[in-house]
Amino acid sequence: MLFMVGEHEVKAEVEKKQKFESKHSGKTLEKLKIHFQVYNRRKVPETIFSKDDDREWAVTHSSYYYTEGNPVIRYILEIEEVEELNIRDLQLDGLSIKPYDYYEEINGLKGDSLIIKVRANLNFDLWEKIQALYHQYEYFDVLRKGISTGKKKMRFERVIWSKEENGVNCIFSLYEQVYDKFKLYSPVKPEIEMLKKDSIKNDNQVNFLIELLLEKKILDDKDIKNIIISKNKNINTLKFGEVEDLEDFLSVYKI
Repeated sequence: MLFMVGEHEVKAEVEKKQKFESKHSGKTLEKLKIHFQVYNRRKVPETIFSKDDDREWAVTHSSYYYTEGNPVIRYILEIEEVEELNIRDLQLDGLSIKPYDYYEEINGLKGDSLIIKVRANLNFDLWEKIQALYHQYEYFDVLRKGISTGKKKMRFERVIWSKEENGVNCIFSLYEQVYDKFKLYSPVKPEIEMLKKDSIKNDNQVNFLIELLLEKKILDDKDIKNIIISKNKNINTLKFGEVEDLEDFLSVYKI
């Protein structure tokens, strides 16, 4: 087989071939052990390409050896086929999103859990539905059309967004449910974790103020009832992820 190793074309012999199942899609991929020889030492990159079929391969292990006085250097590489992930449609509890940037990884230290990062432009109607999903459910079904037909139970992690003329530009991450079995997970979203203490403090101050106004007969029973209803309304925690311009934000901060 012919491979491009960096900028150099080499002819390699396949010593061993194995098949394995992709943790992303479930498709069958290949692992190879190859060897080739050159006359000068070469830096082995993280990925190489097979010219016969234009596949990308991740180098998982490499070694070389030579004989004193002989200019030939022999390399042995163990490589795994890199799967091309083309997302056509990302569905969150049935809500369809067309990402303009998509990345997913498998966390081998957390039960081979799936982690997804998405950037997308959403119209205001879809954004309202995404906000409702964010606040109503801890875990929901995620379908990655174009990658896998199987659904994953996932949750939102961080959501950062900015308002535009016809909707919002947002970036968010999703974590598979199994990930949370390997760490102490708080159901409180990251956007309000840092505000927890301030919220408790503010709530105590509001309660004190209500009691004071009631004692001075400035408020009546109807006023108190309206205040309690207002306090019990759900807080839109996504507002803490709003930035003035998402692209400017991402040019400074890594998410």
